Amino acid sequence: MIDNIVIVKDFDSLGTAVAKTAPSGRALIVTHPKLKSLYGAAVKKSLSKAGIRSELHLLPEGEKTKNLGAVEGIYRACVKAGLDRGSCLIALGGGVAGDTGGFAAATYLRGIPIVQVPTTLLAMVDSSIGGKTGVDLKEAKNYVGAFHQPSLVWINLETLRTLPQKEFVNGMAEVIKYGVIANLKLFETLEASIPIPKSPVGDVLTRVVSSCAAIKSGVVGLDEKETFGLREILNFGHTWGHAMETFGNYRSYSHGQAVSIGMCAAGWMAVRLGLWKKEDLTRMENLLSCAGLPVKLARRVPEAPLFKILLRDKKIRRSRPRFVLPVKIGKVVVKEVSRGTALEGLKYVQP
Repeated sequence: MIDNIVIVKDFDSLGTAVAKTAPSGRALIVTHPKLKSLYGAAVKKSLSKAGIRSELHLLPEGEKTKNLGAVEGIYRACVKAGLDRGSCLIALGGGVAGDTGGFAAATYLRGIPIVQVPTTLLAMVDSSIGGKTGVDLKEAKNYVGAFHQPSLVWINLETLRTLPQKEFVNGMAEVIKYGVIANLKLFETLEASIPIPKSPVGDVLTRVVSSCAAIKSGVVGLDEKETFGLREILNFGHTWGHAMETFGNYRSYSHGQAVSIGMCAAGWMAVRLGLWKKEDLTRMENLLSCAGLPVKLARRVPEAPLFKILLRDKKIRRSRPRFVLPVKIGKVVVKEVSRGTALEGLKYVQP
């Protein structure tokens, strides 16, 4: 999987790489208005030099854009741009552009290639890699989608220079997650380096992005469609986290904030079940806090409606919650828990 991930500091050779996956020489770039002004010209120039005709389709920013209406808009833009099965769709942006554009690519003409060009830290280390695409329903996050592996992931680290600091912090939740689930050395590097400067792009940030991309790619390579349960470890912090995002109508907490709180809830559950040491939970909470992420909810939330949303989680089996729980820094397990144990985690992160 790592072979199709390119980590560089420019867009110069992007067109040459895209040409290998778009023999018809046509592409649709799905992005946001701000990113069009920042990087649209550079991306189009690189594509043009490689003989690829491209058009831009703009999406509003924000999680609320991840809906079926936005996907239909992309379909119509594909038709207008004359895309066929030898063409490709390029998602330039963060998780919203990548997830929505990826799902459109997975289903337009029953599937055309998708090239992911992530411009946020979160997308670079997580959402652009692994082939999960999709949109939200009112009832739950990422409930409609498809597995559609990108033909290419082009990570231009220089785009982080223009990323708002709050969005950089948002991505750090996923970075810290990788340390907890799979790599003690990465976790220790983060402890020694946070806060990591995003500009100029230094060696530490380059190594961190590369390490996270390798972990994600390695897990996906072993369990692409969560057939064997291994890929579920990537959902550490996401079980309560997604419920919090949905309950707040995708406005109360960013994805990274919700995942951070969700990791703390799951960490406490692991401590209560005797799986994890309290001091390791404290280390994780300290690291999250140092990165600028919350470890508690900003205000109390009612348990019953939040738990009802939790039961829509895609890991649920026989109406019993299943959580990714740490056993040590660098290793986690997936475990079915009782309603009471799940609610203990929620109570722990209540203010």
